[in-house]
Amino acid sequence: MKKLKRKLSSSRLIIIAAVLLAAYLVSILAVTNFGQTRLKESQQRELNLKVQSYTSMLEYFFNVTNDELTNLSSDKSMLTYFANLASGMSMQYGLGASLFNLNRELNRLINNTEINQQLVYQRLVLVGYDGTVIADTAKNQGATFDRVNMLNIREQSLTIRVIKDGNCPYIQLVKRVSYAGKPVAFLVADLNRKVIVSQLTAQEHVDSRSRMDLITADGDIFIWDSLTTEPQSDEKNELANNIFFEMEIENTPFKLRSWFEPVNEKDIFTSGWFIAGLSFLAVPVVFGLFYTFMINNANVILRTKFEESHKQRRILSTQNQLLIEEIEKRKASEQELAYQASHDALTGLPNRNCGNDRLEQELVRAKRSNTNVLVMFIDLDNFKQINDTLGHSAGDQVLMQSTARLLDSIRDTDVLARLGGDEFLLVIPELNNLDSATYLAARVLSLFDDPFIWKNQELFISTSIGMSVYPQDGNNVQQLLASADTAMYRAKQDGRNAFSFYNAAMSADLQRTLDLDGRLRQALARDELEIYYQPIIELASNQIIGAEALMRWHDTEFGFISPDEFIPLAEKNGLIHLLGEFAINKACMQAAEWQKIRPLHIAINFSSVQFRHCDKLFEQINAGLMQSGLPADKLDIEITESLLFNHNDEVVSLLNKLQAMGMQLSIDDFGTGYSALSYLQKFPFDKLKIDRAFLQNMHESDSDRELVNAIIAMAKALNLKVVAEGIEDQWHADYLRSMHCEYGQGYFYSKPVPAKEFEALLHQYKEDSV
Repeated sequence: MKKLKRKLSSSRLIIIAAVLLAAYLVSILAVTNFGQTRLKESQQRELNLKVQSYTSMLEYFFNVTNDELTNLSSDKSMLTYFANLASGMSMQYGLGASLFNLNRELNRLINNTEINQQLVYQRLVLVGYDGTVIADTAKNQGATFDRVNMLNIREQSLTIRVIKDGNCPYIQLVKRVSYAGKPVAFLVADLNRKVIVSQLTAQEHVDSRSRMDLITADGDIFIWDSLTTEPQSDEKNELANNIFFEMEIENTPFKLRSWFEPVNEKDIFTSGWFIAGLSFLAVPVVFGLFYTFMINNANVILRTKFEESHKQRRILSTQNQLLIEEIEKRKASEQELAYQASHDALTGLPNRNCGNDRLEQELVRAKRSNTNVLVMFIDLDNFKQINDTLGHSAGDQVLMQSTARLLDSIRDTDVLARLGGDEFLLVIPELNNLDSATYLAARVLSLFDDPFIWKNQELFISTSIGMSVYPQDGNNVQQLLASADTAMYRAKQDGRNAFSFYNAAMSADLQRTLDLDGRLRQALARDELEIYYQPIIELASNQIIGAEALMRWHDTEFGFISPDEFIPLAEKNGLIHLLGEFAINKACMQAAEWQKIRPLHIAINFSSVQFRHCDKLFEQINAGLMQSGLPADKLDIEITESLLFNHNDEVVSLLNKLQAMGMQLSIDDFGTGYSALSYLQKFPFDKLKIDRAFLQNMHESDSDRELVNAIIAMAKALNLKVVAEGIEDQWHADYLRSMHCEYGQGYFYSKPVPAKEFEALLHQYKEDSV
């Protein structure tokens, strides 16, 4: 009985032990299954974060690329090119230089933009709005711009698309370029596929067992694959067993598809028989050892996965740190760009926009404190001559030295800005009175008394200063700058190297000039200009042998406008060529008709500005002779002395060509300019005209008579005929005739008259001669 009880007790103990052991096994399996489930969830979250970081990184990459293309599309070289193109410049006169600068900016961007020592762009192309290629960083390649999608691209500021190139498709960005508010071109950028791959595989390696593709409507781009390693494997079935993500990349047409291998699973519950066998295991110790081995093996797998997860987190942390550093570099670059956008690259001074903003701030403070502000407009005199003769490097050195002198002479509270070219803006806040302004202007002028040094050569340069004062000369930036500019222009007119305060009369003069500019254009369009003729008399025979054609303008609003006023205006605004063409055609046509009455010459004055385009001037003269039928030997070309000192070989060639055709060449107003005698030998002149200023005081002034005698004697020595202007009485005519002066003109014979009155004079002189 005791033995039976002992057996029962042993069986019960065994059963209890087995049950406890089974329960322990079940609990262990449950815990293991729970751990694997949590591991799957952890992997899912980790992979989700990884894919999100990839999409964020690629979104940031495209945003940065868009900003770079935006900056390039609004760059100074880009705007300068389209401004020159819009103004009609040719490749020879300015457009070629601006296109060279544009190509240089494109190449600078493509060579200097790198990520992880890889160039971001493979190619940059500037395509015109009509599809023509303007600039291309790739040589001997055709444009990749898809003209079929032109209309769709024109509606968008930035287009991202995939270009299929065989088995290697690539991403292309198309940025619309605008000028003056209108689209004019497209900036096409081919991205380096390796940069995209490196952005999306920063955390991947061969053992990570993953795959990624970029999906768009235009086509798919393969990025990475370490899953389908077997060439003959069924790719769809193999990918279907992996973790799959598909995320849109914000602000792009792309979706990122990715597959990742899941955590290896160990199915402990293989069958019901296994559980039953475990329940009736005879040797609990063996079962315990086996169970311990399984748990240990599962723990090894878990530890391996956790270590791998920790390693991935470290890699992700490193990539995040690199991303933070890149963002900091980008911020620093943006700050540098902002500084460059507001400061002059050569002198480091605030540029025009920044200077205007600083002036606006000073005006706000002055209004609040009820103080005055002095605005100085400083312009370097004859700066263009330094650039033209010594080159832009010398001009840049003068600008930098000028900046240093100005900065050394002003207070920290004063504002100095470079407006462009050789123009500076100096703002003096809290001005005490006009005497202080006068002292400051004189001090600025004195800064330029000492020579500038360039390559051991001394350069002397002066300045012209225009000044306006807030609030009496204007209450905003535009008015004050306009007033200072007007005052500076007056200082230039008064001889330069001086300063001038603004006053209302200057605006009136400027307004008259602007009004005359518009009225002169209208007068040309309406044929309101007239040609008057003053007879040229042969002193020996007292007969009319020619006439000088003089332009006259009677405006309906301003009345008679002197040629001394509207001719210089035409030289500045470019109308002088139209005036010259009008004078040539009108005078030649009229002179051709008068040849029927008597043979006579017609003299036409030419501005030195007209000789800047010698080919055009020759065509106008030749066309006037051809249309009128006037013989070339009846036309006298009169030029001023200023042309002699600002000529080139093309001018000399033109004068020789005109003389070879039979035309007469006269130097007008001799003695009022430099009168360098050596130039009289270099140019093929036939006549010399003595200015009327020398004849006015010949009665009383012995020196004036001797000067006229000397001019006539010099002309005779050079075999030049002499025409005396300003003959007003018989004494003048008799004296000049006694000095063997051949020709004369003046009010003594006739003032300039219209064509009909001059024709009457011709008939009168003809009858008198009979």
